[in-house]
Amino acid sequence: MRAASGWLCVLAAAALLGRGEASPTIPQERIPPETPPDVRRPLEQLYSRDPVTRGYGAFALGRMGDRADVAVPFLLAMLDDDARLEWETRDADPTNAKEEARKRILGFYKDKETSPGREAARALARLCSKAPEGLLAALKSPSATVRRHVAEALGGIRDKEATVPLTELLRDEAKDVRARAAHALGRLRDTAATEALMAALKDPERSVRKEVVLALGEIKDPRALESLLDALLDTVEVRAAAEEVLLETRDLRAVEPLIVSLKHRKEEVRRISARLLGAIGDRRAFRPLIQALKDTATDVRFEASTALRRMSGEDFGMDPDKWQRWHDLDQAAGEVEERLTGDALHSYIGVLQSSGWAARAYAAKALGNLGDRRAVTALRGALWDKDPSVRAQAALALGALGDPQAVEALIAAITDADPEVQEAAEDALRRITGANFARDTRRWQEWWDENREMVFARDGGRPPGQRDPEDVARRAVEDAPATAPSRSRSFVLFLVLVLAAAFPLVALVVLRVLRPH
Repeated sequence: MRAASGWLCVLAAAALLGRGEASPTIPQERIPPETPPDVRRPLEQLYSRDPVTRGYGAFALGRMGDRADVAVPFLLAMLDDDARLEWETRDADPTNAKEEARKRILGFYKDKETSPGREAARALARLCSKAPEGLLAALKSPSATVRRHVAEALGGIRDKEATVPLTELLRDEAKDVRARAAHALGRLRDTAATEALMAALKDPERSVRKEVVLALGEIKDPRALESLLDALLDTVEVRAAAEEVLLETRDLRAVEPLIVSLKHRKEEVRRISARLLGAIGDRRAFRPLIQALKDTATDVRFEASTALRRMSGEDFGMDPDKWQRWHDLDQAAGEVEERLTGDALHSYIGVLQSSGWAARAYAAKALGNLGDRRAVTALRGALWDKDPSVRAQAALALGALGDPQAVEALIAAITDADPEVQEAAEDALRRITGANFARDTRRWQEWWDENREMVFARDGGRPPGQRDPEDVARRAVEDAPATAPSRSRSFVLFLVLVLAAAFPLVALVVLRVLRPH
């Protein structure tokens, strides 16, 4: 703690062990004469008969820093001042000093209720870096007001030396003191308090249990998870606090218990469980959340669908069948990728022949993402698959590849019995051709008959069956060098055969000429 008059602190603590007064129990004459004027004035305000003035004096001292160290024992001596200061519904009168002081005090805090003693506790929390001995001694005061304000001050100072005394306050006879002690322990964030706080979750007062849950959330000790999950079965206020804490921690260990809670008899517990599972985002929760879409309570179904959207990035509303098919497809994707070996193109084409609809649908989608037009033939065949999801994915993949070779098959797919396939085929045709005739197959066919060559030319290709003249000439040039050597080889072979046939005749003539000789 910063410098403070030790004997005054002891005197203040001793006074607090007796009956409290509306002003500091230290006589005003004990204010040190060397106290700076700007500190003396709020110190003197602590002795006012008006509670607003006393509260504002403590409020001002807490914001003076080191210069107000001398005020510590005087603030300790007024912790029993519990005169209630409330924020009134009417606006404060700026010409009234008391009203303006109340506005400045209460406007600084989230809660709109305080007292001079509470302002003294808050001022002590600002002025002290360690818990003064007098403050710790005041924990034994017979006044519940003093003990409550001491707990608040210790929580603000955040000195872990106060952990043990505060855990003892969790068993105090006054519920407000127990609640304030739990709040203070949360601010200390000392895991040494975890077990005591978990035991305090059995407190008979729900306000105390709520503060205990919030304190465990501040400490973030993994040991408290089970206790926090049990708190979801408590009263509304405690459940809300537990939900807030679990949303922040997102502990993966909570997934399995929360899945079980999706079938709890209380609607609110099921709703909170669905929301928490969506926040945690673990894949184990997909199937249970899809089942929760069939819950009888609208709020549970809403939270389940919200969780599924958050986890997947997809949106199928509250339709459990669509979500189930999406989940099956997602699982199949992982299985296909795990088994993928060698060339991806041929592997995916092979999967198109598998028995599972989800694997075939994923393979079709993957071929579209692959961007290799060699898959067009296989995808055109997939437009006749028995499962509509496979047909739809095949149509979308063909649209992604953009090959005009798929246009006629896509025009036929517009007449598919499934609306999802019709929509996919229509979208693919728009992407490939740039035209838009909705789902009018007659107009699509007429337009295609007229613009077929134009689309292929724009794509850099030729309609099937029509050869490019330049390509023909190029092939002729490429084939020409290969023709000459083949003719030369034939001529040599012919010459050899002629010579071989003529050799016996030539030999016979030579022998007859030479015989007379």
